Amino acid sequence: MTDTSSPYLTERQLAERYGIMAGTVANWRRISRKGKPIGPPWYEMPRLAIPAGEPRIRYRLADVLAFEEANNITPLN
Repeated sequence: MTDTSSPYLTERQLAERYGIMAGTVANWRRISRKGKPIGPPWYEMPRLAIPAGEPRIRYRLADVLAFEEANNITPLN
């Protein structure tokens, strides 16, 4: 189950929330960079802001919830 106590979700947590593979979420970002927004907005954390080895791509929980509401998505987890 996704930990919603943190204000940000990792790519893996978002994928688990929707029951999809993390690669699908990464593809959403690639397509969004080409001009067609898919999925919730993401943030790339600065290297110095997080411990080494931690994922740099994060999704703000408030943005994820807004995306789900706007698109009538019910998360699995």
